[in-house]
Amino acid sequence: MLQESVELLVAAQPHGGATYVDATFGDGGHAHVILDRVRACRLVALDRDPQAVARASALSKEYAGRLVAIHANFADLATVLDGLGIELVAGVIFDLGLSSRQLSAWGRGFSFAVDQPLDMRFDPTRGPSAAELLATSSEEQIAAIIDRYGDERFARRIARRIVDRRRLAPLRSTADLVAAIRGAVVMPPHRRGRIHFATRTFMALRMAVNDEERSLELGLDAACRRTRPGGRVAAISFHSGEDRIVKREFRNWERDGRAAVLTKKAIQPSRGEVAANPRSRSGRLRAVTIKEG
Repeated sequence: MLQESVELLVAAQPHGGATYVDATFGDGGHAHVILDRVRACRLVALDRDPQAVARASALSKEYAGRLVAIHANFADLATVLDGLGIELVAGVIFDLGLSSRQLSAWGRGFSFAVDQPLDMRFDPTRGPSAAELLATSSEEQIAAIIDRYGDERFARRIARRIVDRRRLAPLRSTADLVAAIRGAVVMPPHRRGRIHFATRTFMALRMAVNDEERSLELGLDAACRRTRPGGRVAAISFHSGEDRIVKREFRNWERDGRAAVLTKKAIQPSRGEVAANPRSRSGRLRAVTIKEG
């Protein structure tokens, strides 16, 4: 959905002279396409991950004077624009969730494929890690996190196992967490092999550690307020909770007369895209045009 999202974003200003925001630079896929598609535009690229910001800084040399890389959470979008002296932009794009690079990078703790430190922070320089969260949260709090963000039916059993295990020793690695989850999850025969028993818990903890839902709400609000009339806001989500937030906020903006929804139904990846990248199968793209006043 890379091309589709960029086309939605730039359709109202296709010939340059505009400033766009890539709120989640990641590997730079959207940034490349936007800068090549709108030759005279300027792009502000944000990311919480210092490694992604380093990639954006390196890319800025290829697009001299057109790409500004900022280490920031998109929840702070308004503050970033104020610091750059930018009042309004032509569009903002959010590509939510976890990148393949982050998933495969050792030491980040996002994947249970190999044993590594239980971190899970997008920005390793700020906030408590997943290990610290599990060490300080009550059984009820852990269960609530796993249930809310992971939609895991065995959330209470998993939380109990985590608390029982940490009484013996702190959970410091991904293998420690997997061992705590193992046995608490009963996979029905028709689901075996489709999803690993630890997937939902890992996703839930990552979302809690990074306060992803609240950041998204703040980021979308800032995008609406700082996008000029006629400009676009687009978001690609990979989690049902995030998609509900995007859908709700866009509909609220439309109801309040602040925007017009461009995607009455979310755009989903094509069969070809899913075949090439199975992780894209849960992607949902939504977009709005910001209205005057």
